[in-house]
Amino acid sequence: MKSRSTGFLALAEELQSYILSLLPYRDILRCTTVCRTLRQTYMSSSELQYITELGGQQLLPVSDTDLDAHTSISKRLQLLRDKAHAWFKFDIHSFENVSIPEQYHDAKTSLADRHLCLFNEDEQSAKIFPILPKPSQQRIERDWPSGSLCSIPNADSIEVFMDPAQNLIAIACMIADETLEMDDERLYIDLGTLDGDGGVHPEAAGKTLFLSGLPRCEDGLYTIENWKLEGLGRHIAFRRSLLVHEGGYKFGEEIWFMQIWDWRHSTTSSVSVGQKQSMIYN
Repeated sequence: MKSRSTGFLALAEELQSYILSLLPYRDILRCTTVCRTLRQTYMSSSELQYITELGGQQLLPVSDTDLDAHTSISKRLQLLRDKAHAWFKFDIHSFENVSIPEQYHDAKTSLADRHLCLFNEDEQSAKIFPILPKPSQQRIERDWPSGSLCSIPNADSIEVFMDPAQNLIAIACMIADETLEMDDERLYIDLGTLDGDGGVHPEAAGKTLFLSGLPRCEDGLYTIENWKLEGLGRHIAFRRSLLVHEGGYKFGEEIWFMQIWDWRHSTTSSVSVGQKQSMIYN
């Protein structure tokens, strides 16, 4: 006659799993070696395996995130395991020596979708070419010679963002017109295709993204100290760092101001954020 389980082993499997989930991950693993019942409880519970996988990778769980709210435990467990094993798929023998033209030795560089993107602000030129592309991947190789990036006369390109996956190039330009009092009136962002001839990107809401007016200052004027143009999917962001100045002095406030566009659906910014900091300059 088969003996009947008592105590902890007599509990429902769901309750066993809940109690085990309160233990440190090392103790959970020790419990799986006690008997077949606890081993089966562990193997049937994605949550217990998720806890031990986090502990084994020396990671901490983060609660109250969008990922937690919309992604199941089993999916999160699979993501953890995939990331843990990613290095085993890395081919250390896949490398390539890349020769960069002399004019781009001091250029801004970025990597995107197995392409190297170069932008020389001083020379007003840019270049993109593939690095170790996949056989089925679209390859883009192109040069923008000096003075060909901006579509409006008397304008200089100050930042360039390239996304080969979307065949997209975004160019932040500044018009060299001192009669325009505000910096936001002199700036614009052009959208185009990496393999095109300057026309409108077929998925863009328009060719030019319009910038919102900067905050006004009664005691002085804002000048742009630095900027950054980035993109992710259907969004493009432009960040500006601003300083207040009056005469030969800069004082009091440093402000960073960022705008985000859903470039496929609108040419106006859908999000604008900023923050002030106290700074004093001579």
